[in-house]
Amino acid sequence: MTQKSLMLTLAVLTSLALGAAPSEPATETPSPLAGLDLDAMKLDDGAYRQRLEDGRTITFTVNAELQRFADRQLDKYEIPVGSAVILNSRTGRVHALSQQVTDEAMAELEQAALDPSPPAASLFKIVSAAALLERGEVTPGTRTCYHGGSGKLLDEHLVDSKKLDTACASLRAALGRSINAIFAKLSDRRLDRSTLASYAERFGFNRDLPFDVSVPRSTAEIPQDRLERARTAAGFWHTHLSPLHAAVIAQAVAQDGAMLRPYIVDNVADSGGEVIYESSPKFVGRAVEKETADQLLDAMEHTVTRGTARTAFHDKRGAPLLPGIAVAGKTGTLTGKKPYRAYSWFVGIAPADDPEIAMAVLVVNKPKWRIKSAGLSELLLGEYFRLKKLGRI
Repeated sequence: MTQKSLMLTLAVLTSLALGAAPSEPATETPSPLAGLDLDAMKLDDGAYRQRLEDGRTITFTVNAELQRFADRQLDKYEIPVGSAVILNSRTGRVHALSQQVTDEAMAELEQAALDPSPPAASLFKIVSAAALLERGEVTPGTRTCYHGGSGKLLDEHLVDSKKLDTACASLRAALGRSINAIFAKLSDRRLDRSTLASYAERFGFNRDLPFDVSVPRSTAEIPQDRLERARTAAGFWHTHLSPLHAAVIAQAVAQDGAMLRPYIVDNVADSGGEVIYESSPKFVGRAVEKETADQLLDAMEHTVTRGTARTAFHDKRGAPLLPGIAVAGKTGTLTGKKPYRAYSWFVGIAPADDPEIAMAVLVVNKPKWRIKSAGLSELLLGEYFRLKKLGRI
């Protein structure tokens, strides 16, 4: 027997003589969230809960009335694939996480709200604008003249033309009106590939999104090719994200650039009713500085007042449908051909002058459709503030 083996044997014998058993490998304590299943979230005595076989009860954060209202809207408008995520922008608490999949071609999709495959479309302009503003390359008022680019972007749209560039707009208006050519020009001239990739990561792309259940990563591929990179900055493909992640991007803008962990579990109680887990707000990273967030928020308010979401939030006479509530937002639209899918996004922040909620709505329509994301968002915001006025949220 070697000296090392002898010493080990003596140590074991000594421990036995002293009444101590040989040490065993430490076992990990099961997580109080083990077994969490969003599909098992059921209305139970006024709240959404999941009861597990071991006696634990998971109580969710979602507001029962708002959740049911959102579910009804997805069903009412016969949305093939849709999701709505509404969360407290100050804490990350999820008020509603509604989702629906009736499209047989996507029947295998289990959680539409967590699915990172939809194209980010023009929501990615938030990232591009943040990079341009924070690096001091432009200001919200910087004007750029342009032509074309509404349906597709070509090399010619990156080149100034005194003859063709008959329209001009500020960066603020370009974000609100989602002007592709301006974002393509500015990013081509002022953002290199590494910078754009860095800001995408700061907003959560290509990173794990912390949540109570696993969420697949949203992805941003920033191409080497000059034109494709400009197209990416403007929101033409190459970037994909989940509705939950989209809501967190809006939350970061609303919270002065601070990104918070979203959470849908309020607490967990053991079989005896004792609370063994309680959620709390958690800071996970800074997307941008406060000044940049303020500039983005102001530009996103332009989306609703004068930009691409104006008709969804105003009646035919121009009167706001949510009087007294300023809303900031960003739309995104992109169409896939095989099979045909019209992706319609809206991320929103309200009230814009003192944000308390952030939201993301994704509607994936077929050629015939009944509602798009901005219109659905207006309905959801109206219901949220109705419930708040009644003290039920």
